[in-house]
Amino acid sequence: MQAQVSAERIVEVNTAAWEFWRWHARQPGEWTAEYLAGRGLRGVRAGYAPPGWARLVPTLHRKHVTDDELLAAGLAVRTAKGALGDAFRDRLVLPITDTADRIIGFTARRNPAVDGDESVPKYLNTTTTAVYDKHRALYGLDQAAARRITAGAAPVLVEGALDVEAVRRAGPDYVPVAACGTAITTGHLEQLRTLDPHALERAIVTLDGDAAGAAGARRLWDQLTATEAGTIGAVVLPAGTDPAGLLEAGHRDELAALLAHPQPLTHAVIDQALAQHGDHLEGRLAAVRDAAQLVRCLEPYAAAAAGLHLSQRVTDTLDTASVLAEILDAYRSAEARQA
Repeated sequence: MQAQVSAERIVEVNTAAWEFWRWHARQPGEWTAEYLAGRGLRGVRAGYAPPGWARLVPTLHRKHVTDDELLAAGLAVRTAKGALGDAFRDRLVLPITDTADRIIGFTARRNPAVDGDESVPKYLNTTTTAVYDKHRALYGLDQAAARRITAGAAPVLVEGALDVEAVRRAGPDYVPVAACGTAITTGHLEQLRTLDPHALERAIVTLDGDAAGAAGARRLWDQLTATEAGTIGAVVLPAGTDPAGLLEAGHRDELAALLAHPQPLTHAVIDQALAQHGDHLEGRLAAVRDAAQLVRCLEPYAAAAAGLHLSQRVTDTLDTASVLAEILDAYRSAEARQA
């Protein structure tokens, strides 16, 4: 039976692991520095978990870290025969810190030399521990980021840790954060609301321009308040592209321009609703009815802008009066259900 390990001790063990990986990142011949430079991310403070079954484990044993502590921190795995090995091997490691700058977990990318081997997960993240919960922790939300959000800076919600680093290089006006190993949840959003109740009203979310990105936009939108949903911005990227990819391709200025001029997330969600139906009259009418249900959830000023966007998107099939009639019908239906 595994012994209980305190949150404070797990942070200490994480810190010791980070020091070990940082030392390895500075050694000649390791691949992480060249990889980051090639992605346009020179200077990112990363660690390197060396290859081999057990490199970290014996090192921390010599620092009086026990097996139970390594397992509790998510830094080790145990085989069926009882042998203990490193959880992270031959990976670029980035620390996940909390708003007190404590290292609560890690996200780690595989060696690009094995990118063709799908049996090796591209990213590994710390498992759930006493200090790390992937449904609440956000990469990039350290003490400095928390202070900036509290002071009024705009959070930028991105998919991965390297996207966070890319947005940081696109300009000083944003505070990028990412969920690691999961989609954005209500727990993540609450972290931002705790810092500033209005943080999500000025936030921006980056979206891949494919079907998965559109579905993610809707899932996020559904978790927002009416005020947040009406004002949060969105940057829709070309399909298969992310902020880190734009930076790698030398398009930092393009990324900065996209962030400076986001569209309302509601517009992206409306576009997704329209894309689910055909271009014929019946399909467009069904799409408008679906979108009208979204519009009626918004505050009046945002609803007006969303209604205009909806009308413009179907102008080839339906006139403005028909669109407005569907929106009004959505409001009346909602009021009738509440009566």
